[in-house]
Amino acid sequence: MKCKLCGGDCESHQIKSKNWEKIYHRCLNCEFIFIDREELLESSEELERYEMHNNSIDDPLYRAYFQKFIDYAFEGTPKEVKILDYGSGPEPVLASVLEENGYSVDIYDKYFSPEKKFLGKEYDVITSTEVFEHIYDPMEALKEIADHLKPGGKLVIMTHFHYNDWERFGKWWYIKDSTHIVFYNMKTMQWIGEKLGLAVEKDNNKNIVIFRKR
Repeated sequence: MKCKLCGGDCESHQIKSKNWEKIYHRCLNCEFIFIDREELLESSEELERYEMHNNSIDDPLYRAYFQKFIDYAFEGTPKEVKILDYGSGPEPVLASVLEENGYSVDIYDKYFSPEKKFLGKEYDVITSTEVFEHIYDPMEALKEIADHLKPGGKLVIMTHFHYNDWERFGKWWYIKDSTHIVFYNMKTMQWIGEKLGLAVEKDNNKNIVIFRKR
């Protein structure tokens, strides 16, 4: 098995739980982890799962979660920047909280806001929160994002970084969601940055990485 990101060699590991078992592949080069293609949900099943997510725009705790993200990722960012939220979800909570902070935001989501308003535009900041663990072939989307980022612009990705350890990975709450199909860590993110001309500017070594376009 070859890595879906870098083409490196992978090792495979079967993980069993009470309700399912899956085979995961981990790249020995960039440490990207992904499931077998045969185990992917159909698009209709995937959409059904997303519609069940209880991430309401009226939930004060969820809004506070994104405010904390903004405080970290947008520190010192002027209000006049152009922002795209890529993968905004059933309710664009991050965009709403950003607008409360004085920013103007375009949104895109494969299922819920599918019009690609970002075509023909360049952005100072592109955010993608809890999105890339759902995309089985992420490089196509990452390249598209990078193409719409201004030189010197920031790409901010939030996705929980995996433990590079099968025992801990098998007990990780993040793999319980059937729509979470690929997983990254900072080594993976550094490889992505090098491939796309993005320098890692800041990360929390947990779930957020901020790239700056060279």
